[in-house]
Amino acid sequence: MAILKVKTYPDEVLAKRSAEVELLRPEDLEFIKDLIETMFQSDGVGMAAPQVGVSKRIIVISPEAKKGKEKVYINPEILLQSGTQLKEEGCLSVPGVTAEVRRAKTVKIRARDLEWKETVFEAENLEARILQHEIDHLDGKLFIDRLGFNQRREILPGLKMLRSKS
Repeated sequence: MAILKVKTYPDEVLAKRSAEVELLRPEDLEFIKDLIETMFQSDGVGMAAPQVGVSKRIIVISPEAKKGKEKVYINPEILLQSGTQLKEEGCLSVPGVTAEVRRAKTVKIRARDLEWKETVFEAENLEARILQHEIDHLDGKLFIDRLGFNQRREILPGLKMLRSKS
C-alpha cells in the first residue's frame, strides 16, 4: 500500500465533477486500499478520490476513525435529506481552515460496495455529515463553497495563504 499525495486548494481537480465508475477493476481495488491508508495516515474520517488527484466517484469513510471500521462507497448519491445540523468542518484539502457548515442531519444514500452490489442506506449525525462532505468532493465542491459571504471573508486569509503555496 502507498500513501498518496493529498491535493490542496486551489488544485483544479478539486473543482471538477468526477466520473462514474463503470466497472470495478483490480487497479481500482488497489487504489481504494491506498485511499484508505492515506485517510488514516492523514488523521481523516473521510476521503474522496479527487482529493488524491483521481477523478472517480469513490469515497471512503470511517466515522469511528478506526482501521478495520472503514466503509467504501462507489458512485454514491444522496437520495433524500432531512433535518439540519450546524457544525464546525475542516478538510484535508483545505488545511488550516475550518468553518461552521449547515448540512442535513439525516441522509439516504445509494451506492455500490466492493462486491459491486447496490446498497441503499440511511445515515445520521456525524456519518451523514461525512458522507455529504465527501460526495461534495465528487461533485467538485469544497466545504468552503457552502459558506456565506461573511464566513468566506473570515477564512479569506487562510485561502490566500493556500493559493500562494500552490
